[in-house]
Amino acid sequence: MKEPAMLTIRPYTDADLDNVVALWYQSWSHAFPTLIHPQPFDQWRSRFQNDYSKQGDTWVATIQDRVVGFVVVSDRVIAQIFVEVEMQGRGVGAALLNHAKTLSSSGLKLTTLQQNKQACRFYEKHGFIAGAVGVNPVNGQPNIEYCWKP
Repeated sequence: MKEPAMLTIRPYTDADLDNVVALWYQSWSHAFPTLIHPQPFDQWRSRFQNDYSKQGDTWVATIQDRVVGFVVVSDRVIAQIFVEVEMQGRGVGAALLNHAKTLSSSGLKLTTLQQNKQACRFYEKHGFIAGAVGVNPVNGQPNIEYCWKP
């Protein structure tokens, strides 16, 4: 899919925190409307600020300075990748995933919830292979690991 016009992928800054966390929470809630997350919204902010934004390379996708997606890559692992609900299916996720691939020439891994069929199809479409299954330590739901090799 072609990237949206004027899509920019740039390094995350602390000024992006509120927009990224709101997007993350909204997108997660949209993907899992029947699943109540065990952490309240304010813990998402703290978790992103204290863990994800410091654990690896965090990149944001913007269109005209509006954050429409983000990816966190740490030691060959995509820790998080989310796209604003209204922008899904428009090439933002593919652009972020392709950017992540350039950061790790030896391959990547990621984990998603098994019930997130849309994400599973997306990763498979972009060359990721399904592997080990397990349980998400935060929400207790079954997850699946995906691996990509160049």
